[in-house]
Amino acid sequence: MCPENLHEGMRLGPINYVVTPERARAFSDAVKAANPDFIPTAQNPDAIVSPTMRLQDYALLIATHLKGGKGGVHAKHWCEFHEPMRVGQAVKVEGRITATYRKRGKFYFTLQYESRDALTDQLLVRQAITSVLLNDKGEMQ
Repeated sequence: MCPENLHEGMRLGPINYVVTPERARAFSDAVKAANPDFIPTAQNPDAIVSPTMRLQDYALLIATHLKGGKGGVHAKHWCEFHEPMRVGQAVKVEGRITATYRKRGKFYFTLQYESRDALTDQLLVRQAITSVLLNDKGEMQ
């Protein structure tokens, strides 16, 4: 991934996946979730997925569509949560690059994206992340 590969209006996605109990449990364990609503168990098989798990959709879009380089370092981020995501739900994620610019010698890009129920198209989460692009050595470009 390099500045020449990124341009305003570039579309990323769609990516489709199902929120598995294993994936939700691993995320809950990683963030040490204490709320039982976020932990899938035999007694709670349709658990609500921790809202912060959706931040991973950014990485899925970038990794799937932009090969090479080291990615970016988050500089700014916003989220709108519309509906909870549940274990077993099919999700579709799409986004687009809404801005690219240089500032103080560094290259920035903003990716705005939405996560929707893949069956009903109901909006679950809308997010935007502005990142500073890293070069192959892991340094900011």
